[in-house]
Amino acid sequence: MGAQKWTVDRLPDLTGKTVMVTGGTSGIGREAAREFARRGAHVVLPSLTRAEGESAAAEIGGSTEVHELDLSRLDAVRGFAAGYADPIDVLLDNAGLMSKSRRETDDGFELHLGVNVLGPFLLTELLLSRIRERVVITSSMAHAKGRIDFTDPHFRRRRYSMAAAYAQSKLACMLWGLDLQNRLHAAGSPVDVQLAHPGFAATSILDPTPFPKVNSILTLLGRRIVPTASDGARPLLYAATETLPPASYTGPSGLRQIAGAPGPCERSAPAADPDLARRFREFAVRETGADLAV
Repeated sequence: MGAQKWTVDRLPDLTGKTVMVTGGTSGIGREAAREFARRGAHVVLPSLTRAEGESAAAEIGGSTEVHELDLSRLDAVRGFAAGYADPIDVLLDNAGLMSKSRRETDDGFELHLGVNVLGPFLLTELLLSRIRERVVITSSMAHAKGRIDFTDPHFRRRRYSMAAAYAQSKLACMLWGLDLQNRLHAAGSPVDVQLAHPGFAATSILDPTPFPKVNSILTLLGRRIVPTASDGARPLLYAATETLPPASYTGPSGLRQIAGAPGPCERSAPAADPDLARRFREFAVRETGADLAV
């Protein structure tokens, strides 16, 4: 099948499958969850609050299940994983954020690194024995500008910038996915890992001002000129359901990977470095206290 021709109409019947979507209550995550549910999947929505999750589930429709989960707290991640015992066919690690100011999680992690990577890293390791088919990790074109400073990953000494922190976290996602795939392959696991980025989509993560009403107006205007959240969800859906080489990196195939049908994308050289990936995994294990499942 040509990637250029792929649309959501090519999604397979997912009846009997369970798909867990972090960040599934808004933006591209909710659009992906909606399409999974439309194809018959049972969709699990970990949500920061139950009310937020139930509101999203009602809007998504189909078979949904809501759980509370705060990815910024490692104790909450462990508690959620300990209480979730059912099989998962596809885990979509999609939750993410951007913060204009430097903030820390309860565990002392810089917020982007904690929520975009370290929380999901621990969650995935804890759930891995229950995953039957695939892990999909949402990254970003920004990974190409990322640099992981292992001497000061949490910006405690170096000057903070949102762009640098976000790019570091998304390069970390790429490295985490590469290393996880290498470990799964070495263990003979049938589970594979896919990496995807949404291109440029008009979602709340792009809010450029601290004023919600202003952001809503800008988002409304932006949807006239940039892809929408449903467009941004397509590479994630493609990565979750198509037969692809392990650790493929998927995104929009149009000009500068901003929009277009999903297809293969080129990753940065650091994002393809297995030694750097192993080094990041060692760092993530130290930070989270994870016991590796494979």
